[in-house]
Amino acid sequence: MAVLTGVVLAVVVGCQSRSRPSKPATKAAQVPSGDCNDGAVAGRHDLTLSFDAEPAYCEFTSIQSGFKCVNGVVDQSATIKPPSAAFVRDDSPGNVRHGKYSARVVLNPGEHAPYTCRAEAVGAIRGGLGEGEGSESWWGWSWKLPVGWRGTDSWGMLFEFIPYGPRWPSYGMFNFDAATKDSLRLGLHTGLTPSPGSSSFNAAYEKWVTLLGPSAPRPMVYGKWLDFYMHVVWHSRTSGVLEIWYRVDGERRFTKLYSDVPGDGALIQVPPHPTLLYNTANGAPGEDGNPGVGLDGGFYRANTSWTNEYWWDGMRRRQSEAAILAGFPNAPAASPGRSPTATHPSQAQASRSR
Repeated sequence: MAVLTGVVLAVVVGCQSRSRPSKPATKAAQVPSGDCNDGAVAGRHDLTLSFDAEPAYCEFTSIQSGFKCVNGVVDQSATIKPPSAAFVRDDSPGNVRHGKYSARVVLNPGEHAPYTCRAEAVGAIRGGLGEGEGSESWWGWSWKLPVGWRGTDSWGMLFEFIPYGPRWPSYGMFNFDAATKDSLRLGLHTGLTPSPGSSSFNAAYEKWVTLLGPSAPRPMVYGKWLDFYMHVVWHSRTSGVLEIWYRVDGERRFTKLYSDVPGDGALIQVPPHPTLLYNTANGAPGEDGNPGVGLDGGFYRANTSWTNEYWWDGMRRRQSEAAILAGFPNAPAASPGRSPTATHPSQAQASRSR
């Protein structure tokens, strides 16, 4: 989508038939740097990216709200619209899931990514997450895609975790895609990747999984809030931990949707796999002083002739399942017997009493 302040994020898709262009160094529109009401700090601490903070958007490193193309070249002198038109802070009834505001994400035709005229993007970017090799965290968020969602002509990324591009020039490491009209997919691009300068961007582990939709255990739902939370332990050379739960507005309990932890009983149960990428030149994000991963959310697509808009709210990181669940409306209790420090699927499984 865009570039973290001082950080190039290289994102290209190759583990799928839909090709996304690579991302060279560019600049992103900056946002105010004043104090935020959410108290977010750098490093692996609690972090809230709910669009409630003041000044508006100050919890993000930058906001990219689309650029014009002139004679086939991106004009980076100014964005087409202000951040407030790309991430509209909405407090209307039914459109807030967490706190005071949600963001109504709006991407129109002709609002291009800052590096190519072949892609369109609006992005809310957060760097300095302190996430990388061996770290563990819990993330929660909510989306509401409208009835009549049209998807895109190609890819359609809602958000992704991304590495520092110059050292790991790979793409789509860990992303959620809503390109089709009736599905939500998870894309993984982890394990060993080529070093900078290679003509290949393929990863040792490349997988697309339909989380919700006709080929999934549960259908995609439109016009209602979908609550998600995720437990991740980042490992690049060995299997990490990735567990995702969801529920539809009106439900109290969460359903475990996806897991790579053996015997976890998720609706989509997959073999253990890496959750982070690395290469032989630079190792892994967050390792040996390397930059960690960042978060890039909003909408990113190939050029499409219609507007996409949806609501995003309550993006946050916490240190335990109980703390994540406490932030949802009608919060259920955390699962019994869960270890907050499991670092490998076998350890995670051993720590659970089910």
